[in-house]
Amino acid sequence: MVAPAAGTARAFWFRTDLRLDDQPALSTACEDALSLLPIYVFDPAKFIDLTLAGARKSSARRARFLIESLVNLRRRLEDRGSGLAVAIGDPAVVIADLCASASAIYVTQGICSEETQDEARVESKMKAPALLSRVWGGSLYFPDECGCNPTKAPLLFSNFKKKAEVFGKIREPLAELTKLPSLPGAVCEPDLSQALRFMPTLAELGFESEEINAAEFDDPRGVLPFSGGEDAALTRLQKWIWDDDHLREYWMIRNGMKGEGYSSKFSPWLALGCLSPRRVWKEVQRYEKERVKNKSTYWLVFELMWRDFFVYMALTHGDKLFRKGGITGDRKRSWPGSTTDLDRWKNGKTGDLLVDANMLELLATGWMSNRGRQNVASYLIFNMRVDWRYGAAHFEEHLLDYDPCSNWGNWVAAAGLTGQRVNKFNTLYQLDRYDPSREYVKHWLGNLDDQHSKLDAEVPECSANVSSDSEYIKEAGKNNLQDTSEGASRTKRARGKKSKKKLQSDSVAMGA
Repeated sequence: MVAPAAGTARAFWFRTDLRLDDQPALSTACEDALSLLPIYVFDPAKFIDLTLAGARKSSARRARFLIESLVNLRRRLEDRGSGLAVAIGDPAVVIADLCASASAIYVTQGICSEETQDEARVESKMKAPALLSRVWGGSLYFPDECGCNPTKAPLLFSNFKKKAEVFGKIREPLAELTKLPSLPGAVCEPDLSQALRFMPTLAELGFESEEINAAEFDDPRGVLPFSGGEDAALTRLQKWIWDDDHLREYWMIRNGMKGEGYSSKFSPWLALGCLSPRRVWKEVQRYEKERVKNKSTYWLVFELMWRDFFVYMALTHGDKLFRKGGITGDRKRSWPGSTTDLDRWKNGKTGDLLVDANMLELLATGWMSNRGRQNVASYLIFNMRVDWRYGAAHFEEHLLDYDPCSNWGNWVAAAGLTGQRVNKFNTLYQLDRYDPSREYVKHWLGNLDDQHSKLDAEVPECSANVSSDSEYIKEAGKNNLQDTSEGASRTKRARGKKSKKKLQSDSVAMGA
């Protein structure tokens, strides 16, 4: 852990670590501090700006979950004698202005290029002798305890897992902070006083009223009315593991797609750091002592290890996760799928029951099961042959549990661009195996129309993961997908520098 910086007036920059429990960076910032200013900055570029093939950085629903998480964080900070300054703008400019008196600004270390470049820009605006202190804190295994060289991590999950289990260790989670240093004396200054009360609306982040109205409505067909914040995260942890005792049977039910209990659904809170992976691990340990230790308890920690696998993949391979050729740098793969194909996939209009139901669930709720993610990704990549990055960008926009490492790492792996085995999912077989009564697809598609009914009758007898060519490959049309100007800019910078042109998210991202 980084030693506290000299000086007693400090600031803490929250990003995707919106909690007080097991918070290494915040705990370090509090040590020997006479004052501490917690701050969060909404960067307009992270919401309605376009990335690839028309996808935005965030949907209104995902932004709503973030705002809820920050409202809860502010209340928890205020209950402990502190507060949360919030502003909209360029983080480098806002932090330099509001934290001018701080001798040090603490932040949980970022992993991918957008996050690390944000850190560098903030640091460049700070005036000596002030410094930016980065502290690790978002993974199950810390870099020096993961069992391998964190910047040369294995590309095969089984190898990563073996090294972590044999040579690594998981450190005990830190206790929840019950009291924080007081706010700086400058709170009486108008700008800071306003920031300590401000919280943006979705409209102020640039979203249109129609989308805002939809985002503020929880579709009753959804698996769960997800509420942002650490309180909601800890409530879910208690309910799923202990009250409903679902952990006992997780191995047997984990491939479900409909209902609240088939998986933990901790991932939206893990993604924003409202919940610590080490706290989940600790609760599993306690459950094993007090109730039962079985394959299901092992498997929940196994899923957290998948999350770490993608963290260290990103740390090892950097921007290759975001490039067309992936980690292998493959330049031979062609992606002749059309914009029409992509739009049909995005809007749940492919004609494939399993794909369409899952894509409609994503649009309506911001959630999709792990089983669903694997199938829709495979369908886009191998059936439609659409550039995998466009699928990853669509997920980035809509998934409540979006985080760059898991999302882009899963997609580049699904596309077969990590040099490892590729799974091509036969969606008809998968439907017959995991939704034999069609309960899930009818839940989202209603009574099946003639096209869907005809396709449903054509379930083949074959392996779930076919190694042959997919059932059909769309011919390249006149409207072949090309990078839009803003998308091409993103590809060149690979999530690095912002585009100058400003305009109005085992196989696919784990949602355990």
